[in-house]
Order: sequence, then structure tokens, then C-alpha cells
Amino acid sequence: MKQAIHLALLGTASAFSLLVATGAAQAAGFALPYQGASAIGNSLAGSAALGEDATTVYFNPAGMSRLQTRQVSIAGHYIDPTFKYRDTGSTGPTAFTGGNGGDFAPNTFLPALFAVMPMGAWRFGLGISAPFGSKTDYDAGWRGRFQADFTEVKFINVNPSVSYQFADWISAGVGLNYIKADAEIERSALLPGPSEGRVRLTGEDSAFAYNLGVLMSPTPATRVGISYRSRVDLDLTGRQRVTLASGAEFAAQTFDIRADLSLPAMTALSVVHDVNDRWALLGDVTFYQWSVIQQLLPRNASTGAASTPLDLKFRNTKRISLAVNYRVREAWLLRGGVAWDQAPVASAEDRTANQPDSNRTWFSLGARWDASAAHRLDFAYAYVVLAAASINHTVTNAGTLRGDYDNSAHILAAQYTFSW
Repeated sequence: MKQAIHLALLGTASAFSLLVATGAAQAAGFALPYQGASAIGNSLAGSAALGEDATTVYFNPAGMSRLQTRQVSIAGHYIDPTFKYRDTGSTGPTAFTGGNGGDFAPNTFLPALFAVMPMGAWRFGLGISAPFGSKTDYDAGWRGRFQADFTEVKFINVNPSVSYQFADWISAGVGLNYIKADAEIERSALLPGPSEGRVRLTGEDSAFAYNLGVLMSPTPATRVGISYRSRVDLDLTGRQRVTLASGAEFAAQTFDIRADLSLPAMTALSVVHDVNDRWALLGDVTFYQWSVIQQLLPRNASTGAASTPLDLKFRNTKRISLAVNYRVREAWLLRGGVAWDQAPVASAEDRTANQPDSNRTWFSLGARWDASAAHRLDFAYAYVVLAAASINHTVTNAGTLRGDYDNSAHILAAQYTFSW
């Protein structure tokens, strides 16, 4: 039975992954908060306390208790990043040079699907989305190719949930998460000669986790939501393949590998306060336990010998969001929000070309149109600007990459919600 459930979830995640293209314009770290246009329009403020549509399956399953009809929300997010590097004096490996890597973050489309079904005081929900992911793809022959050239990590999450309303003012929910992960890293390698070869690492795994939440209404005008998503521990299995400049395989350095990767636990505290029948104020503080990621260390699956590690040295972070909603008329709601999203990278020495992260500031606008009792459309736009960041990162046999990053992104999101 357990194997059958695992295979069913794997099939669902695999089918959904065909629609997902990851990119570098994620939130701080490699979290992807793109779980619906209604949340993007608020810069994610109040997301664990709103409970206004089926996307609450992700943000806080307790919020499902606010939905009185069966509901499906389908969302799409288009992310247009501009990520650029400028070299300021990199050194090594000996005799190898190169350019700045171009605009190395590809455009991205991320879908998400959520559904909720009421049954008395109970609610049952399902979410399918990508909660984490990242991709960087530098131009061929760039200066830092011995540290990073192509990096992609993809995650698909299938999230069945249930909630129960204990009283008018309090409900609680819990969810099971099946997460499927795929990773690929490619870079140049300094081989005897010296000559330039290539290293390609691949790995995949799946794991289960959980999420839970509580939604309270201390007054008729105020809601407070608390949600938690658990840490996920993955044991990636795959292969390391090294090729010579000629393209021939370097057999001595080609073998099966394993690597441990953990995804951080997240805790969110959200507040929504209805000032009157037109204005609402929203706030959110979300904590990420990124410190579970210190390095990615591939090991020979047979001998246990370590390959070159990817040192990340992440720290715990927080995101703070504020928003205001204004109901223009019964069918139209306008949103606006700002957010500060702290990066898990603490210094230029710890910043990597695989994940050239820095603190982010969000500015967002959104609108909701209730076309009828059954049909609702949400639209959102967000501009995300990353703080100017430098890199001074050294890797054994790959030199020191020294330069500056200038990164930003535009996000467009649309969401259709059907109720019946």
C-alpha cells in the first residue's frame, strides 16, 4: 500500500514537473513563494491569515475553513530576471580567462494548482506546486566557469491537507507533503596538462514532510494566522561524469555519487485587519531555517570518497511584508505591498556563482475581479530588486572569483478561481 501511494504521488509530481521551468528569480535562498497571484499582489503579506481562496492550502491549511464552497485555483507566474556579473580581478586557474557570463538567469514560468472541498466543519485540500528551485546558466567560456557554469535544482510538491473549524474564531489544519527533487551542476575542471575538462553532477530523490497551521479571529475585524512547514531531508543519488577537452570520458573520475541536501523549515506569522468595509491592512513575518544548508558534498557511492564540495554556509533569515487592500466596489479589490527578504548569504567570501544571492526588496500591485459568485480572476505585478552584492569566493583548483552582481526581476502573475 505504501509503495502504491508513493508511485501515485511520484506520477503526479512527474507530470506536473513537465510544466515547470525554474529560474534564478526566486525569493531569498532558493525558495519559490510564487503560489498564487493573490499573494504576489500583497508581496506575501497576510498570506497565512487571509484564507480567501484555495491557495491557502500552501500558506496555511487552517485557512481552508473560511471557504464555504468547493473551489479550485489555477495560477501561473512569469518571472523575467536580469542577473549580471562584472569581474573586478579574479585569479586562477593558471592561464584561463573569460568574459562576464552574460545575463545568466533564464526567464521562468511557474504554474500552481490548489483545490478545496468543504464537508461540514471539515475541509479537504490539495496543492501541487514548486516550493523551491533555482537555475543559473552562464555564457560559455565565462571567467568563473571553474566554479560554476550551469546549476539547476527543481522541486515539485504534492500537498494533501485537512482542516477543522473548532469554533467561529479558531480553526486548525495539517498537510502531508511529497517532495520530488532533481539537481544538476556543471562546471569546467582543471585537468593534467594543464587542460580544461568538464564536470557534470546529477542527483535526484524524493521525501515526505508535513505542514500545519492555526487561524484565529480575536475580533470580528482581525485574523491571525500561524503556519509551519517542516524541514525536508533528501539523500540525492546520481552520477559524476568528467570529460576531457576532446569530449572523451575521464573514466577515473566518473562514478555514481550520493549527496545530502536539506530544505529549511519555515514559520510564518500573519495578521489581517479590516479597518472598514473597504480598507484592510496586512502584515507577515516569515522565518527560514536556512542554516541546515552548509555545503553540498558529493561522495563516491561505492567508496565514500568526497568530491569537491559546494560550500554555501547559509544562515537563518526572515522576510517582513506589509500590504494594504482597497475594495473599489463589490466586484473589484486592489492590492499593494512591499517586502524585505533577507538573503542566507552572509558575506562576499560565502557568496557563490551558483547562488549569487543578496537581500531583496519587493514592490507589488494586484487586482481581484469577482466576475460572478463562481468565477474570480486575480492579477499581480511585482518588481524585485536585489541589493548590490560582491563576490570574493575561493575554491580549490578553481581560483578566486572576484566581482560584482547587479540583479533584479519582474514578476507577472495571473490566477483563475472557480467556486461551485
